[in-house]
Amino acid sequence: MKHKKLHGAGAYIWMPFIYGFSLLPHWIMYGVSDFFYFILYKVIGYRKKVVYENLKNSFPEKSHEEIIDLQRKFFRHLVDVMLETVKEFTISKKSIKKRFKFTNPEVFQEHYDNGKSVMMMMGHYGNWEYGVTAPLWVPQECWAVYGKIENPVMDKYLVRTRERFGFTLYPMDKTYDVMLNHKQGDKLYMFMADQSPHHAKIKHWIPFLNQETGVHIGAEKLSKMLDLSVVFIDIQRVKRGYYEITAHTLFTNPKETEEYEITNKYFEILEEVIRKKPENWLWSHKRWKYKRGVKY
Repeated sequence: MKHKKLHGAGAYIWMPFIYGFSLLPHWIMYGVSDFFYFILYKVIGYRKKVVYENLKNSFPEKSHEEIIDLQRKFFRHLVDVMLETVKEFTISKKSIKKRFKFTNPEVFQEHYDNGKSVMMMMGHYGNWEYGVTAPLWVPQECWAVYGKIENPVMDKYLVRTRERFGFTLYPMDKTYDVMLNHKQGDKLYMFMADQSPHHAKIKHWIPFLNQETGVHIGAEKLSKMLDLSVVFIDIQRVKRGYYEITAHTLFTNPKETEEYEITNKYFEILEEVIRKKPENWLWSHKRWKYKRGVKY
């Protein structure tokens, strides 16, 4: 308890500096990002081995030099995403709409007009944190699952940031209760399902990026239970600080799909996206730490 209080007290000291940093213009922020990249990649070497192994196993056809090049590009992108997330604290809606171009928001309007709520599925690709800006483009009421973090001050800042554009957040352990008890109205639920489930919760394995992969199936189950249209969001980095968002409707009648069809399609599309620009996916996550048939 004492440790947690000290942890929170420390955050009260450094959070104002982070908030102040978010007020800096983008050109200064990206200069700082270049410096942080050097520290993270060259000095600390944060998860370099994890990233290298993930890339090597996913792209066995690539040479050592090509893998190293992707590794460098990934770390540059990762630091940019981290600082762009800090920028979310204060960035204006006008700036968001300038830097993020939604190519086809009519996809969501069509589902809205048809009285269908939406399961918006994303990957940790591009700048996934800016998925919280969806209310600026879509007519639906937007909801997102939220994993509470230990530091209470940082937790408060992140919740405020993610809700400032119009999202309603709910705790991860309340997902089913919230979604089943708030079925009325036209809603959009944002899910990112590409990270590793706990080994005890893995019910389905698929080939993904050249590896047998245990995957989450919760988004599929909820889509079927609530009859949600399933839409995949592709966030492509156009240039530094600028992104293009494209929506792809995968299913409009999820109850008519075969078991795991929605999950399989999601990962199929995600892999296609990743292979085009691999450096923009979150390779530092220990995605393949669990192996099928191994007891943990």
